[in-house]
Amino acid sequence: MQYIETMLSDAPASDNPALSKAINELPVGANQAQVDAALAPLYEFLIGDKATGKGVADYLDSVDAAAAGIDDGDFKMRYQAYVVRSETPAKVFAGLYSAFAAVNARRRVVAVNIVGPENGIVAMRDYSLHMRMFAFLKRKYPDVRLSLHAGELTLGMVPPEGLQSHVREAVEVAGADRIGHGVDIVYERDAVGLLRTMRERRVIVEINLTSNAFILGVKNEAHPVQVYRQQGVPFVISTDDAGVSRNNLSGEYMLYASRYKPSYDALKETVFNSIRYSFLSEAEKAAELKSLAQRFAVFEARARELASGGASSPQTKQK
Repeated sequence: MQYIETMLSDAPASDNPALSKAINELPVGANQAQVDAALAPLYEFLIGDKATGKGVADYLDSVDAAAAGIDDGDFKMRYQAYVVRSETPAKVFAGLYSAFAAVNARRRVVAVNIVGPENGIVAMRDYSLHMRMFAFLKRKYPDVRLSLHAGELTLGMVPPEGLQSHVREAVEVAGADRIGHGVDIVYERDAVGLLRTMRERRVIVEINLTSNAFILGVKNEAHPVQVYRQQGVPFVISTDDAGVSRNNLSGEYMLYASRYKPSYDALKETVFNSIRYSFLSEAEKAAELKSLAQRFAVFEARARELASGGASSPQTKQK
């Protein structure tokens, strides 16, 4: 275990009832111009509001306090700020502003996410609006990275048309760098074209095998990891709410290896992807990739020794 990105708590959300009203009353299907016009006044309020600034600073301090003593020469942990998609639109936007501001401070919080059951009534109604909120803030903070849970859906959870656009909007509207889950990819409109876009833009997918089997009932050949692999879309193996499902990363790799039988080189590539597509700085990423290559070299040397019988007995080692 070398690097983890995790989430601790949602980003703080300030309120201004007068300015929130226009956002909460946006019609379903509002276009980007309508959304921008409603968001702009609250955005201007938030960037100048001392209470909001203090909330962001306190949030960053709480992350630093929780992270104290964790990093060392062998391991690093970074964090994602997030909002919950079932809140009112204005609260989601205020939380997103704080999350973007926290990442922009360039401390231990490295990306923004959105979480919560994607099939909820509010989540489905406001999905496109949320993606437009991301687009608005991404224009303000172009260097902030996005890892968006999208497409955590399957047949029977929502009407069929509800499966057709979530991953696409996360990629094309919000500008996601990573997609969490992406299970409904084959039901998206022009799925082949979307997969091509993801491959060309190097939008990576976080594969959560235990979670998808437990929550969605999607596993084995029904899981789209084979589609992503066949189409050349980069992916990583990850956990999802490990404290709830009691899984760990070793178990997830075991499921991936046993169910889908990747070659050793393909499995190794997936491990390297976890660093290549991390949200570490480029210098940190280079150092971690070098360390990972050294770890593999040691592991492979031991495996060769074991395979050749060189570690068969204490007497052998003494020769």
